Amino acid sequence: MKRIALIIVLVILAVVAYKGPDSLIGLAKMTRTASPETDRIENVLGQARGVTGKKVLVAYFSWGGNTRNVAKLIHEKTGGDLFEIKKETPYPKDYKPTVDIGKQEKEQDARPKLAGPLPDLKQYDVILLGYPIWWYIEPMPVKTFVEAQDLSGKIILPFATSGGSDIAASVEDLRKTLPGAQVKTGLLANMTGRIDDWLKENGLLPR
Repeated sequence: MKRIALIIVLVILAVVAYKGPDSLIGLAKMTRTASPETDRIENVLGQARGVTGKKVLVAYFSWGGNTRNVAKLIHEKTGGDLFEIKKETPYPKDYKPTVDIGKQEKEQDARPKLAGPLPDLKQYDVILLGYPIWWYIEPMPVKTFVEAQDLSGKIILPFATSGGSDIAASVEDLRKTLPGAQVKTGLLANMTGRIDDWLKENGLLPR
């Protein structure tokens, strides 16, 4: 028993040393079931002007609820509009079948159909794009969303939650998907203490 406990401690220390405390927080927050409908929050549209005068959209995809919580917090800080990206046919409520479908969609480079309608993205100066990391990148419904309209010249600020992976691979993938947009450095937001500085660096909060 002591040996097993020691191995667990060593694994945790290795994760923290290799990927930092954010990854450990992400593991702790990982959910095994989809968040219930009662946890969903209403979209906010028609109020695009944020606290610094820029027209802002916080758009997010969430399955377990962690990314939704971060998106809500960011929106409370920045103002602007808030929109949840939803797949027309929802993912299963259980973790394993959802992971399997997400993997299959990635391997097929699928573009799942979204529940609509979508907001007019041309009106925004900045789009904060939130998602969980699935198989090292953004879930495929996020790709459907960003490819649905021409985002050339738009500033895209990715933020993500994750049970272990960093955000870097998804940011690079978004840059390939949106070569005409300005996809900026993303934020892994398992810990929310960095959000204010990140928003200030990108002109969405007063300094």
